[in-house]
Amino acid sequence: MLSERKREVLRAVVSEYVNTAEPVGSRTLVRRHDLGVSTATIRNEMADLEEMGYLEQPHVSAGRVPSDSGYRFYVDNLMEQDQLTGSEQDLLNQLAGITTREADTVLASASRLLSQISNYVGLVTSPRIHTSRLTSVKLVHLDHRLALALLFTDNGQVESRVMVLPPEIEPADMENLAAYFTHRLAGKPIEEITSQLLDEVYEELLENVRHSCDLLGQIASALMAWLKASARGRVYMGGAHNILKQPEFQDLEKVRRLLALLEEEPILLQLLQRDPGTMVTIGRENQLPVMQDCTVVSATYAVNGRPAGTLAVLGPTRMNYAHVISVLEYMSGCLEQAFSGKDKD
Repeated sequence: MLSERKREVLRAVVSEYVNTAEPVGSRTLVRRHDLGVSTATIRNEMADLEEMGYLEQPHVSAGRVPSDSGYRFYVDNLMEQDQLTGSEQDLLNQLAGITTREADTVLASASRLLSQISNYVGLVTSPRIHTSRLTSVKLVHLDHRLALALLFTDNGQVESRVMVLPPEIEPADMENLAAYFTHRLAGKPIEEITSQLLDEVYEELLENVRHSCDLLGQIASALMAWLKASARGRVYMGGAHNILKQPEFQDLEKVRRLLALLEEEPILLQLLQRDPGTMVTIGRENQLPVMQDCTVVSATYAVNGRPAGTLAVLGPTRMNYAHVISVLEYMSGCLEQAFSGKDKD
């Protein structure tokens, strides 16, 4: 266990380094933080913290910086809650005010807002397919040979496909098709809508709806294509350019490798598969070597009371942890409101 004085020194070093990106010396701490002891005492405490693995000295003549272990101790034991400003809350509340229920629109906006407020990279995953239920199927007539099929889920996902209409199909046939698909599939978890179930619906409809064989096949194919795509999931990213603003990422090769990783959506999806709640992964706690100069802070969001996806911020280990966590947790509530349409408390 660290003594109270060592805890205060470590907290001050983290605060100073996050703000300045410069190694921190004992004189700086005495000057800027009310620690109530001499420079020599602070110097000794910093030497002890280095020996214990909480601080590092990048150069012999330089001050000290927090190590991954130092940041971990800070996050777990020393970090104080951060209060978002009114303007930050107003920005995040824009999500709840988005009138469309299309998940793409909401989540793309969320990733951009995350990057804007944090000044790091914002990442948001689409709702997990096993948490979704189909709510309705609609067919919208476009012209005499084309229709738009719309598939809706309870977590705001909307899939659309343009389809070619069979000759002589009547508007009533289209309404019956959409109504029957909705009747048979509405309320079912997406993971239970299998090709076998769609084949059953297809056969039932062939017996009851005129001139619909081609259109039935197109709707069934659209459903299966959408289910396969949804099973993979999607990552929405904002602010990748913010990496270039950080002093830690002035090495062009390091930046190139990190930006290349951010283009690998399957890897990001795996990285962002998180347990419910807020998680902080610091430096070498990340398994991927290219990520070991980075921190990933994540929070999950729910739709209709069920865990749905992940919000995350990726940046250097020299991160304003308290602020990022507050942003993520507040945005989680905004997303839940955006998808449910309920007012945020």
